[in-house]
Amino acid sequence: MNMVRLIALLIFALLFYIIYIILTMAFEEVGFDKWEAILIVFGCIIFGLVDIPLFIHNGWIIAINLGGALLPLIISIYLILSRKVVMRSILGIIIVAYFAYEVTHVTEKGVSATFPYWLIPPFIASLYSVAVAIKSKKKAASIAYSTGTIGVLVGADLLHLKELLSIKVKELTVASIGGASILDMIFLTGIIAVLIDALLWAGEE
Repeated sequence: MNMVRLIALLIFALLFYIIYIILTMAFEEVGFDKWEAILIVFGCIIFGLVDIPLFIHNGWIIAINLGGALLPLIISIYLILSRKVVMRSILGIIIVAYFAYEVTHVTEKGVSATFPYWLIPPFIASLYSVAVAIKSKKKAASIAYSTGTIGVLVGADLLHLKELLSIKVKELTVASIGGASILDMIFLTGIIAVLIDALLWAGEE
């Protein structure tokens, strides 16, 4: 049994490493520095186990996940400012937030979206980024990641927050923004948007 667990662990580690290499290569392909790519992919995964409580209301413990939301938010703000794409990013965030709001719904377990509708925000973020930064794949990718990440955080989580808090739960329930870590819509939208950008810019110098 121990040998089976060891083999399963090694297979998981190998798959994780392969995915990590693919993602970081894709990010570097569209102009991200190596440390930026590592922080976005690896940093968010490591800190995905940490939830920071914000407040309690109606039995809900509202928290924010360090790796699934807070770190991606900080990275997004850094990219927006360092790449000097503030105005383009603000408009993109509004557009992505609208679609993120429309494809998500509130349940007694929190805010969720069904497949394949949660794929719409990253596609919108990517297409928008290429449209407004067609001459620079580095700026386009930064806009894709930032508008996708912040847009979903605003549209899926913040705009649904009042609706969520109006639901009374019988026992304390944690609703963590970005709480699913690397499987959360916030994290995935930013990653997928950049991957789509990488495909669109494939072969370009």
